[in-house]
Amino acid sequence: MNRRLAVLILSIGSVVGFGYALGGLGGYLLGKGDMRYVAGGLTGGFAAALGALRLWKDYLAELAEEISDREDPPEV
Repeated sequence: MNRRLAVLILSIGSVVGFGYALGGLGGYLLGKGDMRYVAGGLTGGFAAALGALRLWKDYLAELAEEISDREDPPEV
């Protein structure tokens, strides 16, 4: 359960990071753009997304292993 919560938090963090990047780009439409927001948002968004994907992949592998252990018939 804790791993799923971490994936959720990282996923939300990636959306926030990409939002900052879009906000930085949108600032250029108003003439007040800042490349630091764009770079920081993209870096943070991609880092959080990659972390969430890695955790989710590990979680699914662990879950598949538990299911396969349960489905094996008991040895007599």
